[in-house]
Amino acid sequence: MDEPISEFPVWRYEEGRLAASQDKVAVEEPLEIRLRGEPFQVLMRLPGWEKELALGFLYTEGIVRDLNEVISIHFCGSATDPLLPPNVVDVQLTEAAWARRGRRHLEVAYSSCGLCAKEAVSEICQATAPVSSALTVTAPGLLNLIDRMYQEQAVFQGTGGTHGVALATPDGAFYLLAEDVGRHNAMDKVIGRARFQRRDLSRLVALLSGRISFEMALKAIRAGIPILAAVSAPTSMALNLAQELNLTLVGFARNQRLNIYTHPHRLTALA
Repeated sequence: MDEPISEFPVWRYEEGRLAASQDKVAVEEPLEIRLRGEPFQVLMRLPGWEKELALGFLYTEGIVRDLNEVISIHFCGSATDPLLPPNVVDVQLTEAAWARRGRRHLEVAYSSCGLCAKEAVSEICQATAPVSSALTVTAPGLLNLIDRMYQEQAVFQGTGGTHGVALATPDGAFYLLAEDVGRHNAMDKVIGRARFQRRDLSRLVALLSGRISFEMALKAIRAGIPILAAVSAPTSMALNLAQELNLTLVGFARNQRLNIYTHPHRLTALA
């Protein structure tokens, strides 16, 4: 696997002087997802967790609904496999999942944004089941989980160039973190790994290091995650979607404060 951090020569200005130096940067590389050997999607991502990323992406796109619909996932990142080029994941699906893939043409999802919603929000709401979970978390407990996410973002600490997404139980006994140059990729990575581990996502909280966009809210809803909290702001489309589909959405969760935007019954004030 390629390293997630590389060094790049820079000229650094400090205290009135310019000097040659080296800076650590997050690595960004393409990953092609193939379905039954056919090109389906290219994601620009941080190296690592390729199988998890592919599974999470297919799950949050509504193509895979259960791990049993995945026959195999094959990845070769070293160009040593004569049947598969480097940076390609090939996923073999059952007929039911294969039929859901639609007619997507091969396109690149850049790290700065997720896939744009091609259907109207109302159509997505009609086709997507609302979140069904009685999970609750305390506000102090949620803030502690957010703080832990910051502490464990090793690539961000070294480069400042990645987003982090974590899944956790409210008590923090289970905690899973992924980083990526794209927040949507990080979300798909943790969802994919949790699916591989057969975790019940309806019992987990999702934590984001950035803002909550429409795509991020939709991924959480399709995964069945009941609470989505971020250190930054939500967008209006994310709020509308969360309200319609029973997702508790929390923003500005930092510095011992937070805003609860939708379905506040899942948060309690006291430990």
